[in-house]
Amino acid sequence: MAKKRTLLMTTLLLLALAGLSGCATKPQATIRIDPYRPDAAVLQKSGTIHLAGVVDARKEKRTVGRIVKGGKTLTVLYNDQPLAKWFADALTRALEVEGCRVVTKKSDNPKVATVRVEIDSIEATLDRGRLTSENLTAEAKVTLHIRQGNAEITKHVALVQSKWVPPLAGEDTVREYLQETLDGLVEEVRENIDIYRF
Repeated sequence: MAKKRTLLMTTLLLLALAGLSGCATKPQATIRIDPYRPDAAVLQKSGTIHLAGVVDARKEKRTVGRIVKGGKTLTVLYNDQPLAKWFADALTRALEVEGCRVVTKKSDNPKVATVRVEIDSIEATLDRGRLTSENLTAEAKVTLHIRQGNAEITKHVALVQSKWVPPLAGEDTVREYLQETLDGLVEEVRENIDIYRF
């Protein structure tokens, strides 16, 4: 019993020392979201979509995450590339892998849907103050403006998720979770656009 207690105390002491020495907190860090890589499509779907553009409507366009503790921000995470371009490229890949043709010039055919995307929110937060419950959250929200013929549709698409990670996790963990969230959002948007193909 004493050996187990000693081993437990040694492990906790080593973790505490690693937290104090190896994880110096930086006030800001820059991360890179990898290009979206769609899975091979099971079903090929034809059709054309006019992608009229992606607009980043967020106030802080470079900010994509935070590491916090006790209600205070320890580190602000910035993305090193425009997310509007990333999202446009990702959505184009997601549609094209299924056989859809994505054009950026308006089609003469009124049945071809025009899609414009507004990025409303993208952020991940790691709360180091939460030791046992879900302490990493990520959210990504966009608004789709779809016009097909005389019909105009506005759709809000969002993906919000959370999980527990070790409290000493850093920006790499936040980046990976944000990447997973953004990839999932692209899939959700593609599914919402699928029915408007012609």
